[in-house]
Amino acid sequence: MTGYIDRKKSAGDPGNVGSGAGPDATRQADASADGRVEAAVGSVLVLATVAAALFFRRHPGPTFVDRWGFSLIHPAVHNSFYRSVTKLRSVDFLVAASILSAVVVVGRDRLRALACLLGPGLAVVLVEWLLKPVIARRYEAVLTFPSGSVTVVASVATAWVLAVPRRLRPVTVVFGAVVVVLECVSVVALQWHFPSDALGGVVFGVGVVLLVDGLLHMTAGTRRRAADR
Repeated sequence: MTGYIDRKKSAGDPGNVGSGAGPDATRQADASADGRVEAAVGSVLVLATVAAALFFRRHPGPTFVDRWGFSLIHPAVHNSFYRSVTKLRSVDFLVAASILSAVVVVGRDRLRALACLLGPGLAVVLVEWLLKPVIARRYEAVLTFPSGSVTVVASVATAWVLAVPRRLRPVTVVFGAVVVVLECVSVVALQWHFPSDALGGVVFGVGVVLLVDGLLHMTAGTRRRAADR
């Protein structure tokens, strides 16, 4: 009898199908755990933006963050470089970058591809159609919190960090951070936004994409566990 069991094991018989010890189960568990972390971080970032938005609804004027930011970033309303950087806020860039990031990851993780495809657009829609009109903070008579331009760049950068293979993520993080900082500096120097508007765009753009990706993976993990019972 012992020899029969040994032969089954050597032939690759999945003796403990329900134990979750196989490589597929391990990958699923890792993805679900990563999803929980992403969802938690994303939730904190989104809630932080909402809290700031509620504050600015009652106190729309500049804060100490804005005064500090303005002391570092001097006005350059006609700077051609800054204007070139802000072209990244376009709908064409948002759509193209989101689609490409989804294409990069779809062969490895379809749920992440969906998050990369939908997350950035969702972040921008929430900013432009919900947060800005409700908060009604203005700079030069224009609704400004959070910065939609920065939200586009930050959310797309986050999607690409998630989409690329792990070995490429450090380089992608550095490159994405540089582009996001340039966008923040540009919108402030061009006097489109308070520095806190730009910071809000970063936090919200990153938070929404992480939250979408995390929730998708958490939901999939819950369904798999329910199916295994």
